[in-house]
Amino acid sequence: MATAAEHVQLEPGRAAPNAYTSFSPRLAPSLTAAGGVLAVVGGLGLWVRAVALTSTGIHQTATVRGVSHTTGWFIAALGAAAIAGSLLDWARARGLLVPISVAAVVLIALRVSDLSNQASRMAFRAGAEAGREFTAYHAGFGWGAWVLTLAAVLLSLGAIVFVLRWLDERKGFAR
Repeated sequence: MATAAEHVQLEPGRAAPNAYTSFSPRLAPSLTAAGGVLAVVGGLGLWVRAVALTSTGIHQTATVRGVSHTTGWFIAALGAAAIAGSLLDWARARGLLVPISVAAVVLIALRVSDLSNQASRMAFRAGAEAGREFTAYHAGFGWGAWVLTLAAVLLSLGAIVFVLRWLDERKGFAR
């Protein structure tokens, strides 16, 4: 007795509906390029914003911007390298993009962790120096820190997809 799978007639060049398929060859470079763009923007963006609420209104008291820190420029440079590497062909890009992405993700993770500590110190210092006019104070991530976090996610996904597709190629599952 024949199974249902034996009766399936496929068009030439088409895989069976339940056959294993690898990631698209364009997925990893696309994720890496998008992560690179966000790393450039977030690396040079507003990392921490401190705001005080007094009886006279809301006042921005301090900011930390990536453009004024060496780390921000390093992150932006790694993002630009990721963008450039994603434009290369598959064979060369694989050797470049995974280390670039990993380096950027590690640097971003270290920087975001430090920014959290820095925002906490800014808020504590403001509370210690507050006079009678002081009502509330907030120091938290600016838009650049959030963009950096998203860049780290996209660069991580891009590196993972690169490695998985490379493994599929070695096993003969990907073209």
